Amino acid sequence: MKKILFAILFSALSAFAFAQAQATSTSKFAFDQAALQLSDAQGYTYKYYPDGASTGTILANTTCSGTTSPFQCQAPIPVFTQGSHTVTFSSTNIAGESAKSTPLSFVYVANPPVIPANPRIIP
Repeated sequence: MKKILFAILFSALSAFAFAQAQATSTSKFAFDQAALQLSDAQGYTYKYYPDGASTGTILANTTCSGTTSPFQCQAPIPVFTQGSHTVTFSSTNIAGESAKSTPLSFVYVANPPVIPANPRIIP
């Protein structure tokens, strides 16, 4: 009996330890950006590299805030296919592009469509 309880507890703890963050179409990526001033961080172009891609895609609508470096930045998560993904990030300014960040792993969960409302016939 003790062995069974131990196995159940170990399985539950293992699943908890390896659980990935979940993201939906309403989630946001968030990261810290070192810069001399907030205006510098806001002026950078940010790219994300999905699933080991060698070419980055511009991360649209990134905003940064804070009073001291590193500044807190966030951007809406683009649509991904449902399932597990890994992304890395970079920042770019006139001097060039930074190295890529450490990978972020997550599970993208598609939101189900909203129920159609107010069905009717139009003459």
